[in-house]
Amino acid sequence: MDVARESDEAGLAEARGKWVLPGGRGIVAQIRIDFAFTLVLESWIEIRIETGFSYGPPGAGRHFDPADPMALAPLLGLHQAVVTAAKIRKDGRLTITFADAVLEVGPDERYEAFQVAGSLPPIRRGFRFAALPGGGLARF
Repeated sequence: MDVARESDEAGLAEARGKWVLPGGRGIVAQIRIDFAFTLVLESWIEIRIETGFSYGPPGAGRHFDPADPMALAPLLGLHQAVVTAAKIRKDGRLTITFADAVLEVGPDERYEAFQVAGSLPPIRRGFRFAALPGGGLARF
C-alpha cells in the first residue's frame, strides 16, 4: 500500500519512489496527435508521450509508437475515458490506469519518453515533470 503525503506547494502527493498525480476520476477531455500522443485531463493536466508505449488490459497491452500517427487511431476511443489513477515513478516510468486498461510508458535510452504538466485548481499551482533519457525524472 502506498502512503502518500502532500509534498509541496503544488499539491502533489509523493509515495515510495513515485508521484501520484491528482488525476483520479479525471476525464480525458482532449487527445492530440502530432509528433507525440497527448492526453489532456479536464484542462488541467497535460500528458505528452513522445516514445513508444503500451496500452490495453493489464498484462496484455499493445505497443504504440507516436512516430506512426495512423497506428494511434485505436486510441481515439480514450476521449472522455475516466482516469482512475496516474503515477510517475522516479525511475522515469509513467502509468495511467483506466477502468479496464492501463497505459504504460517506460524510460527511453535516448529521448525524453514523456512530459506531464499541469496546474491544480482552485489556486493555480503549476508543476512539470519530464522523463530523462536513460531513466530518471526531472521536476520543474
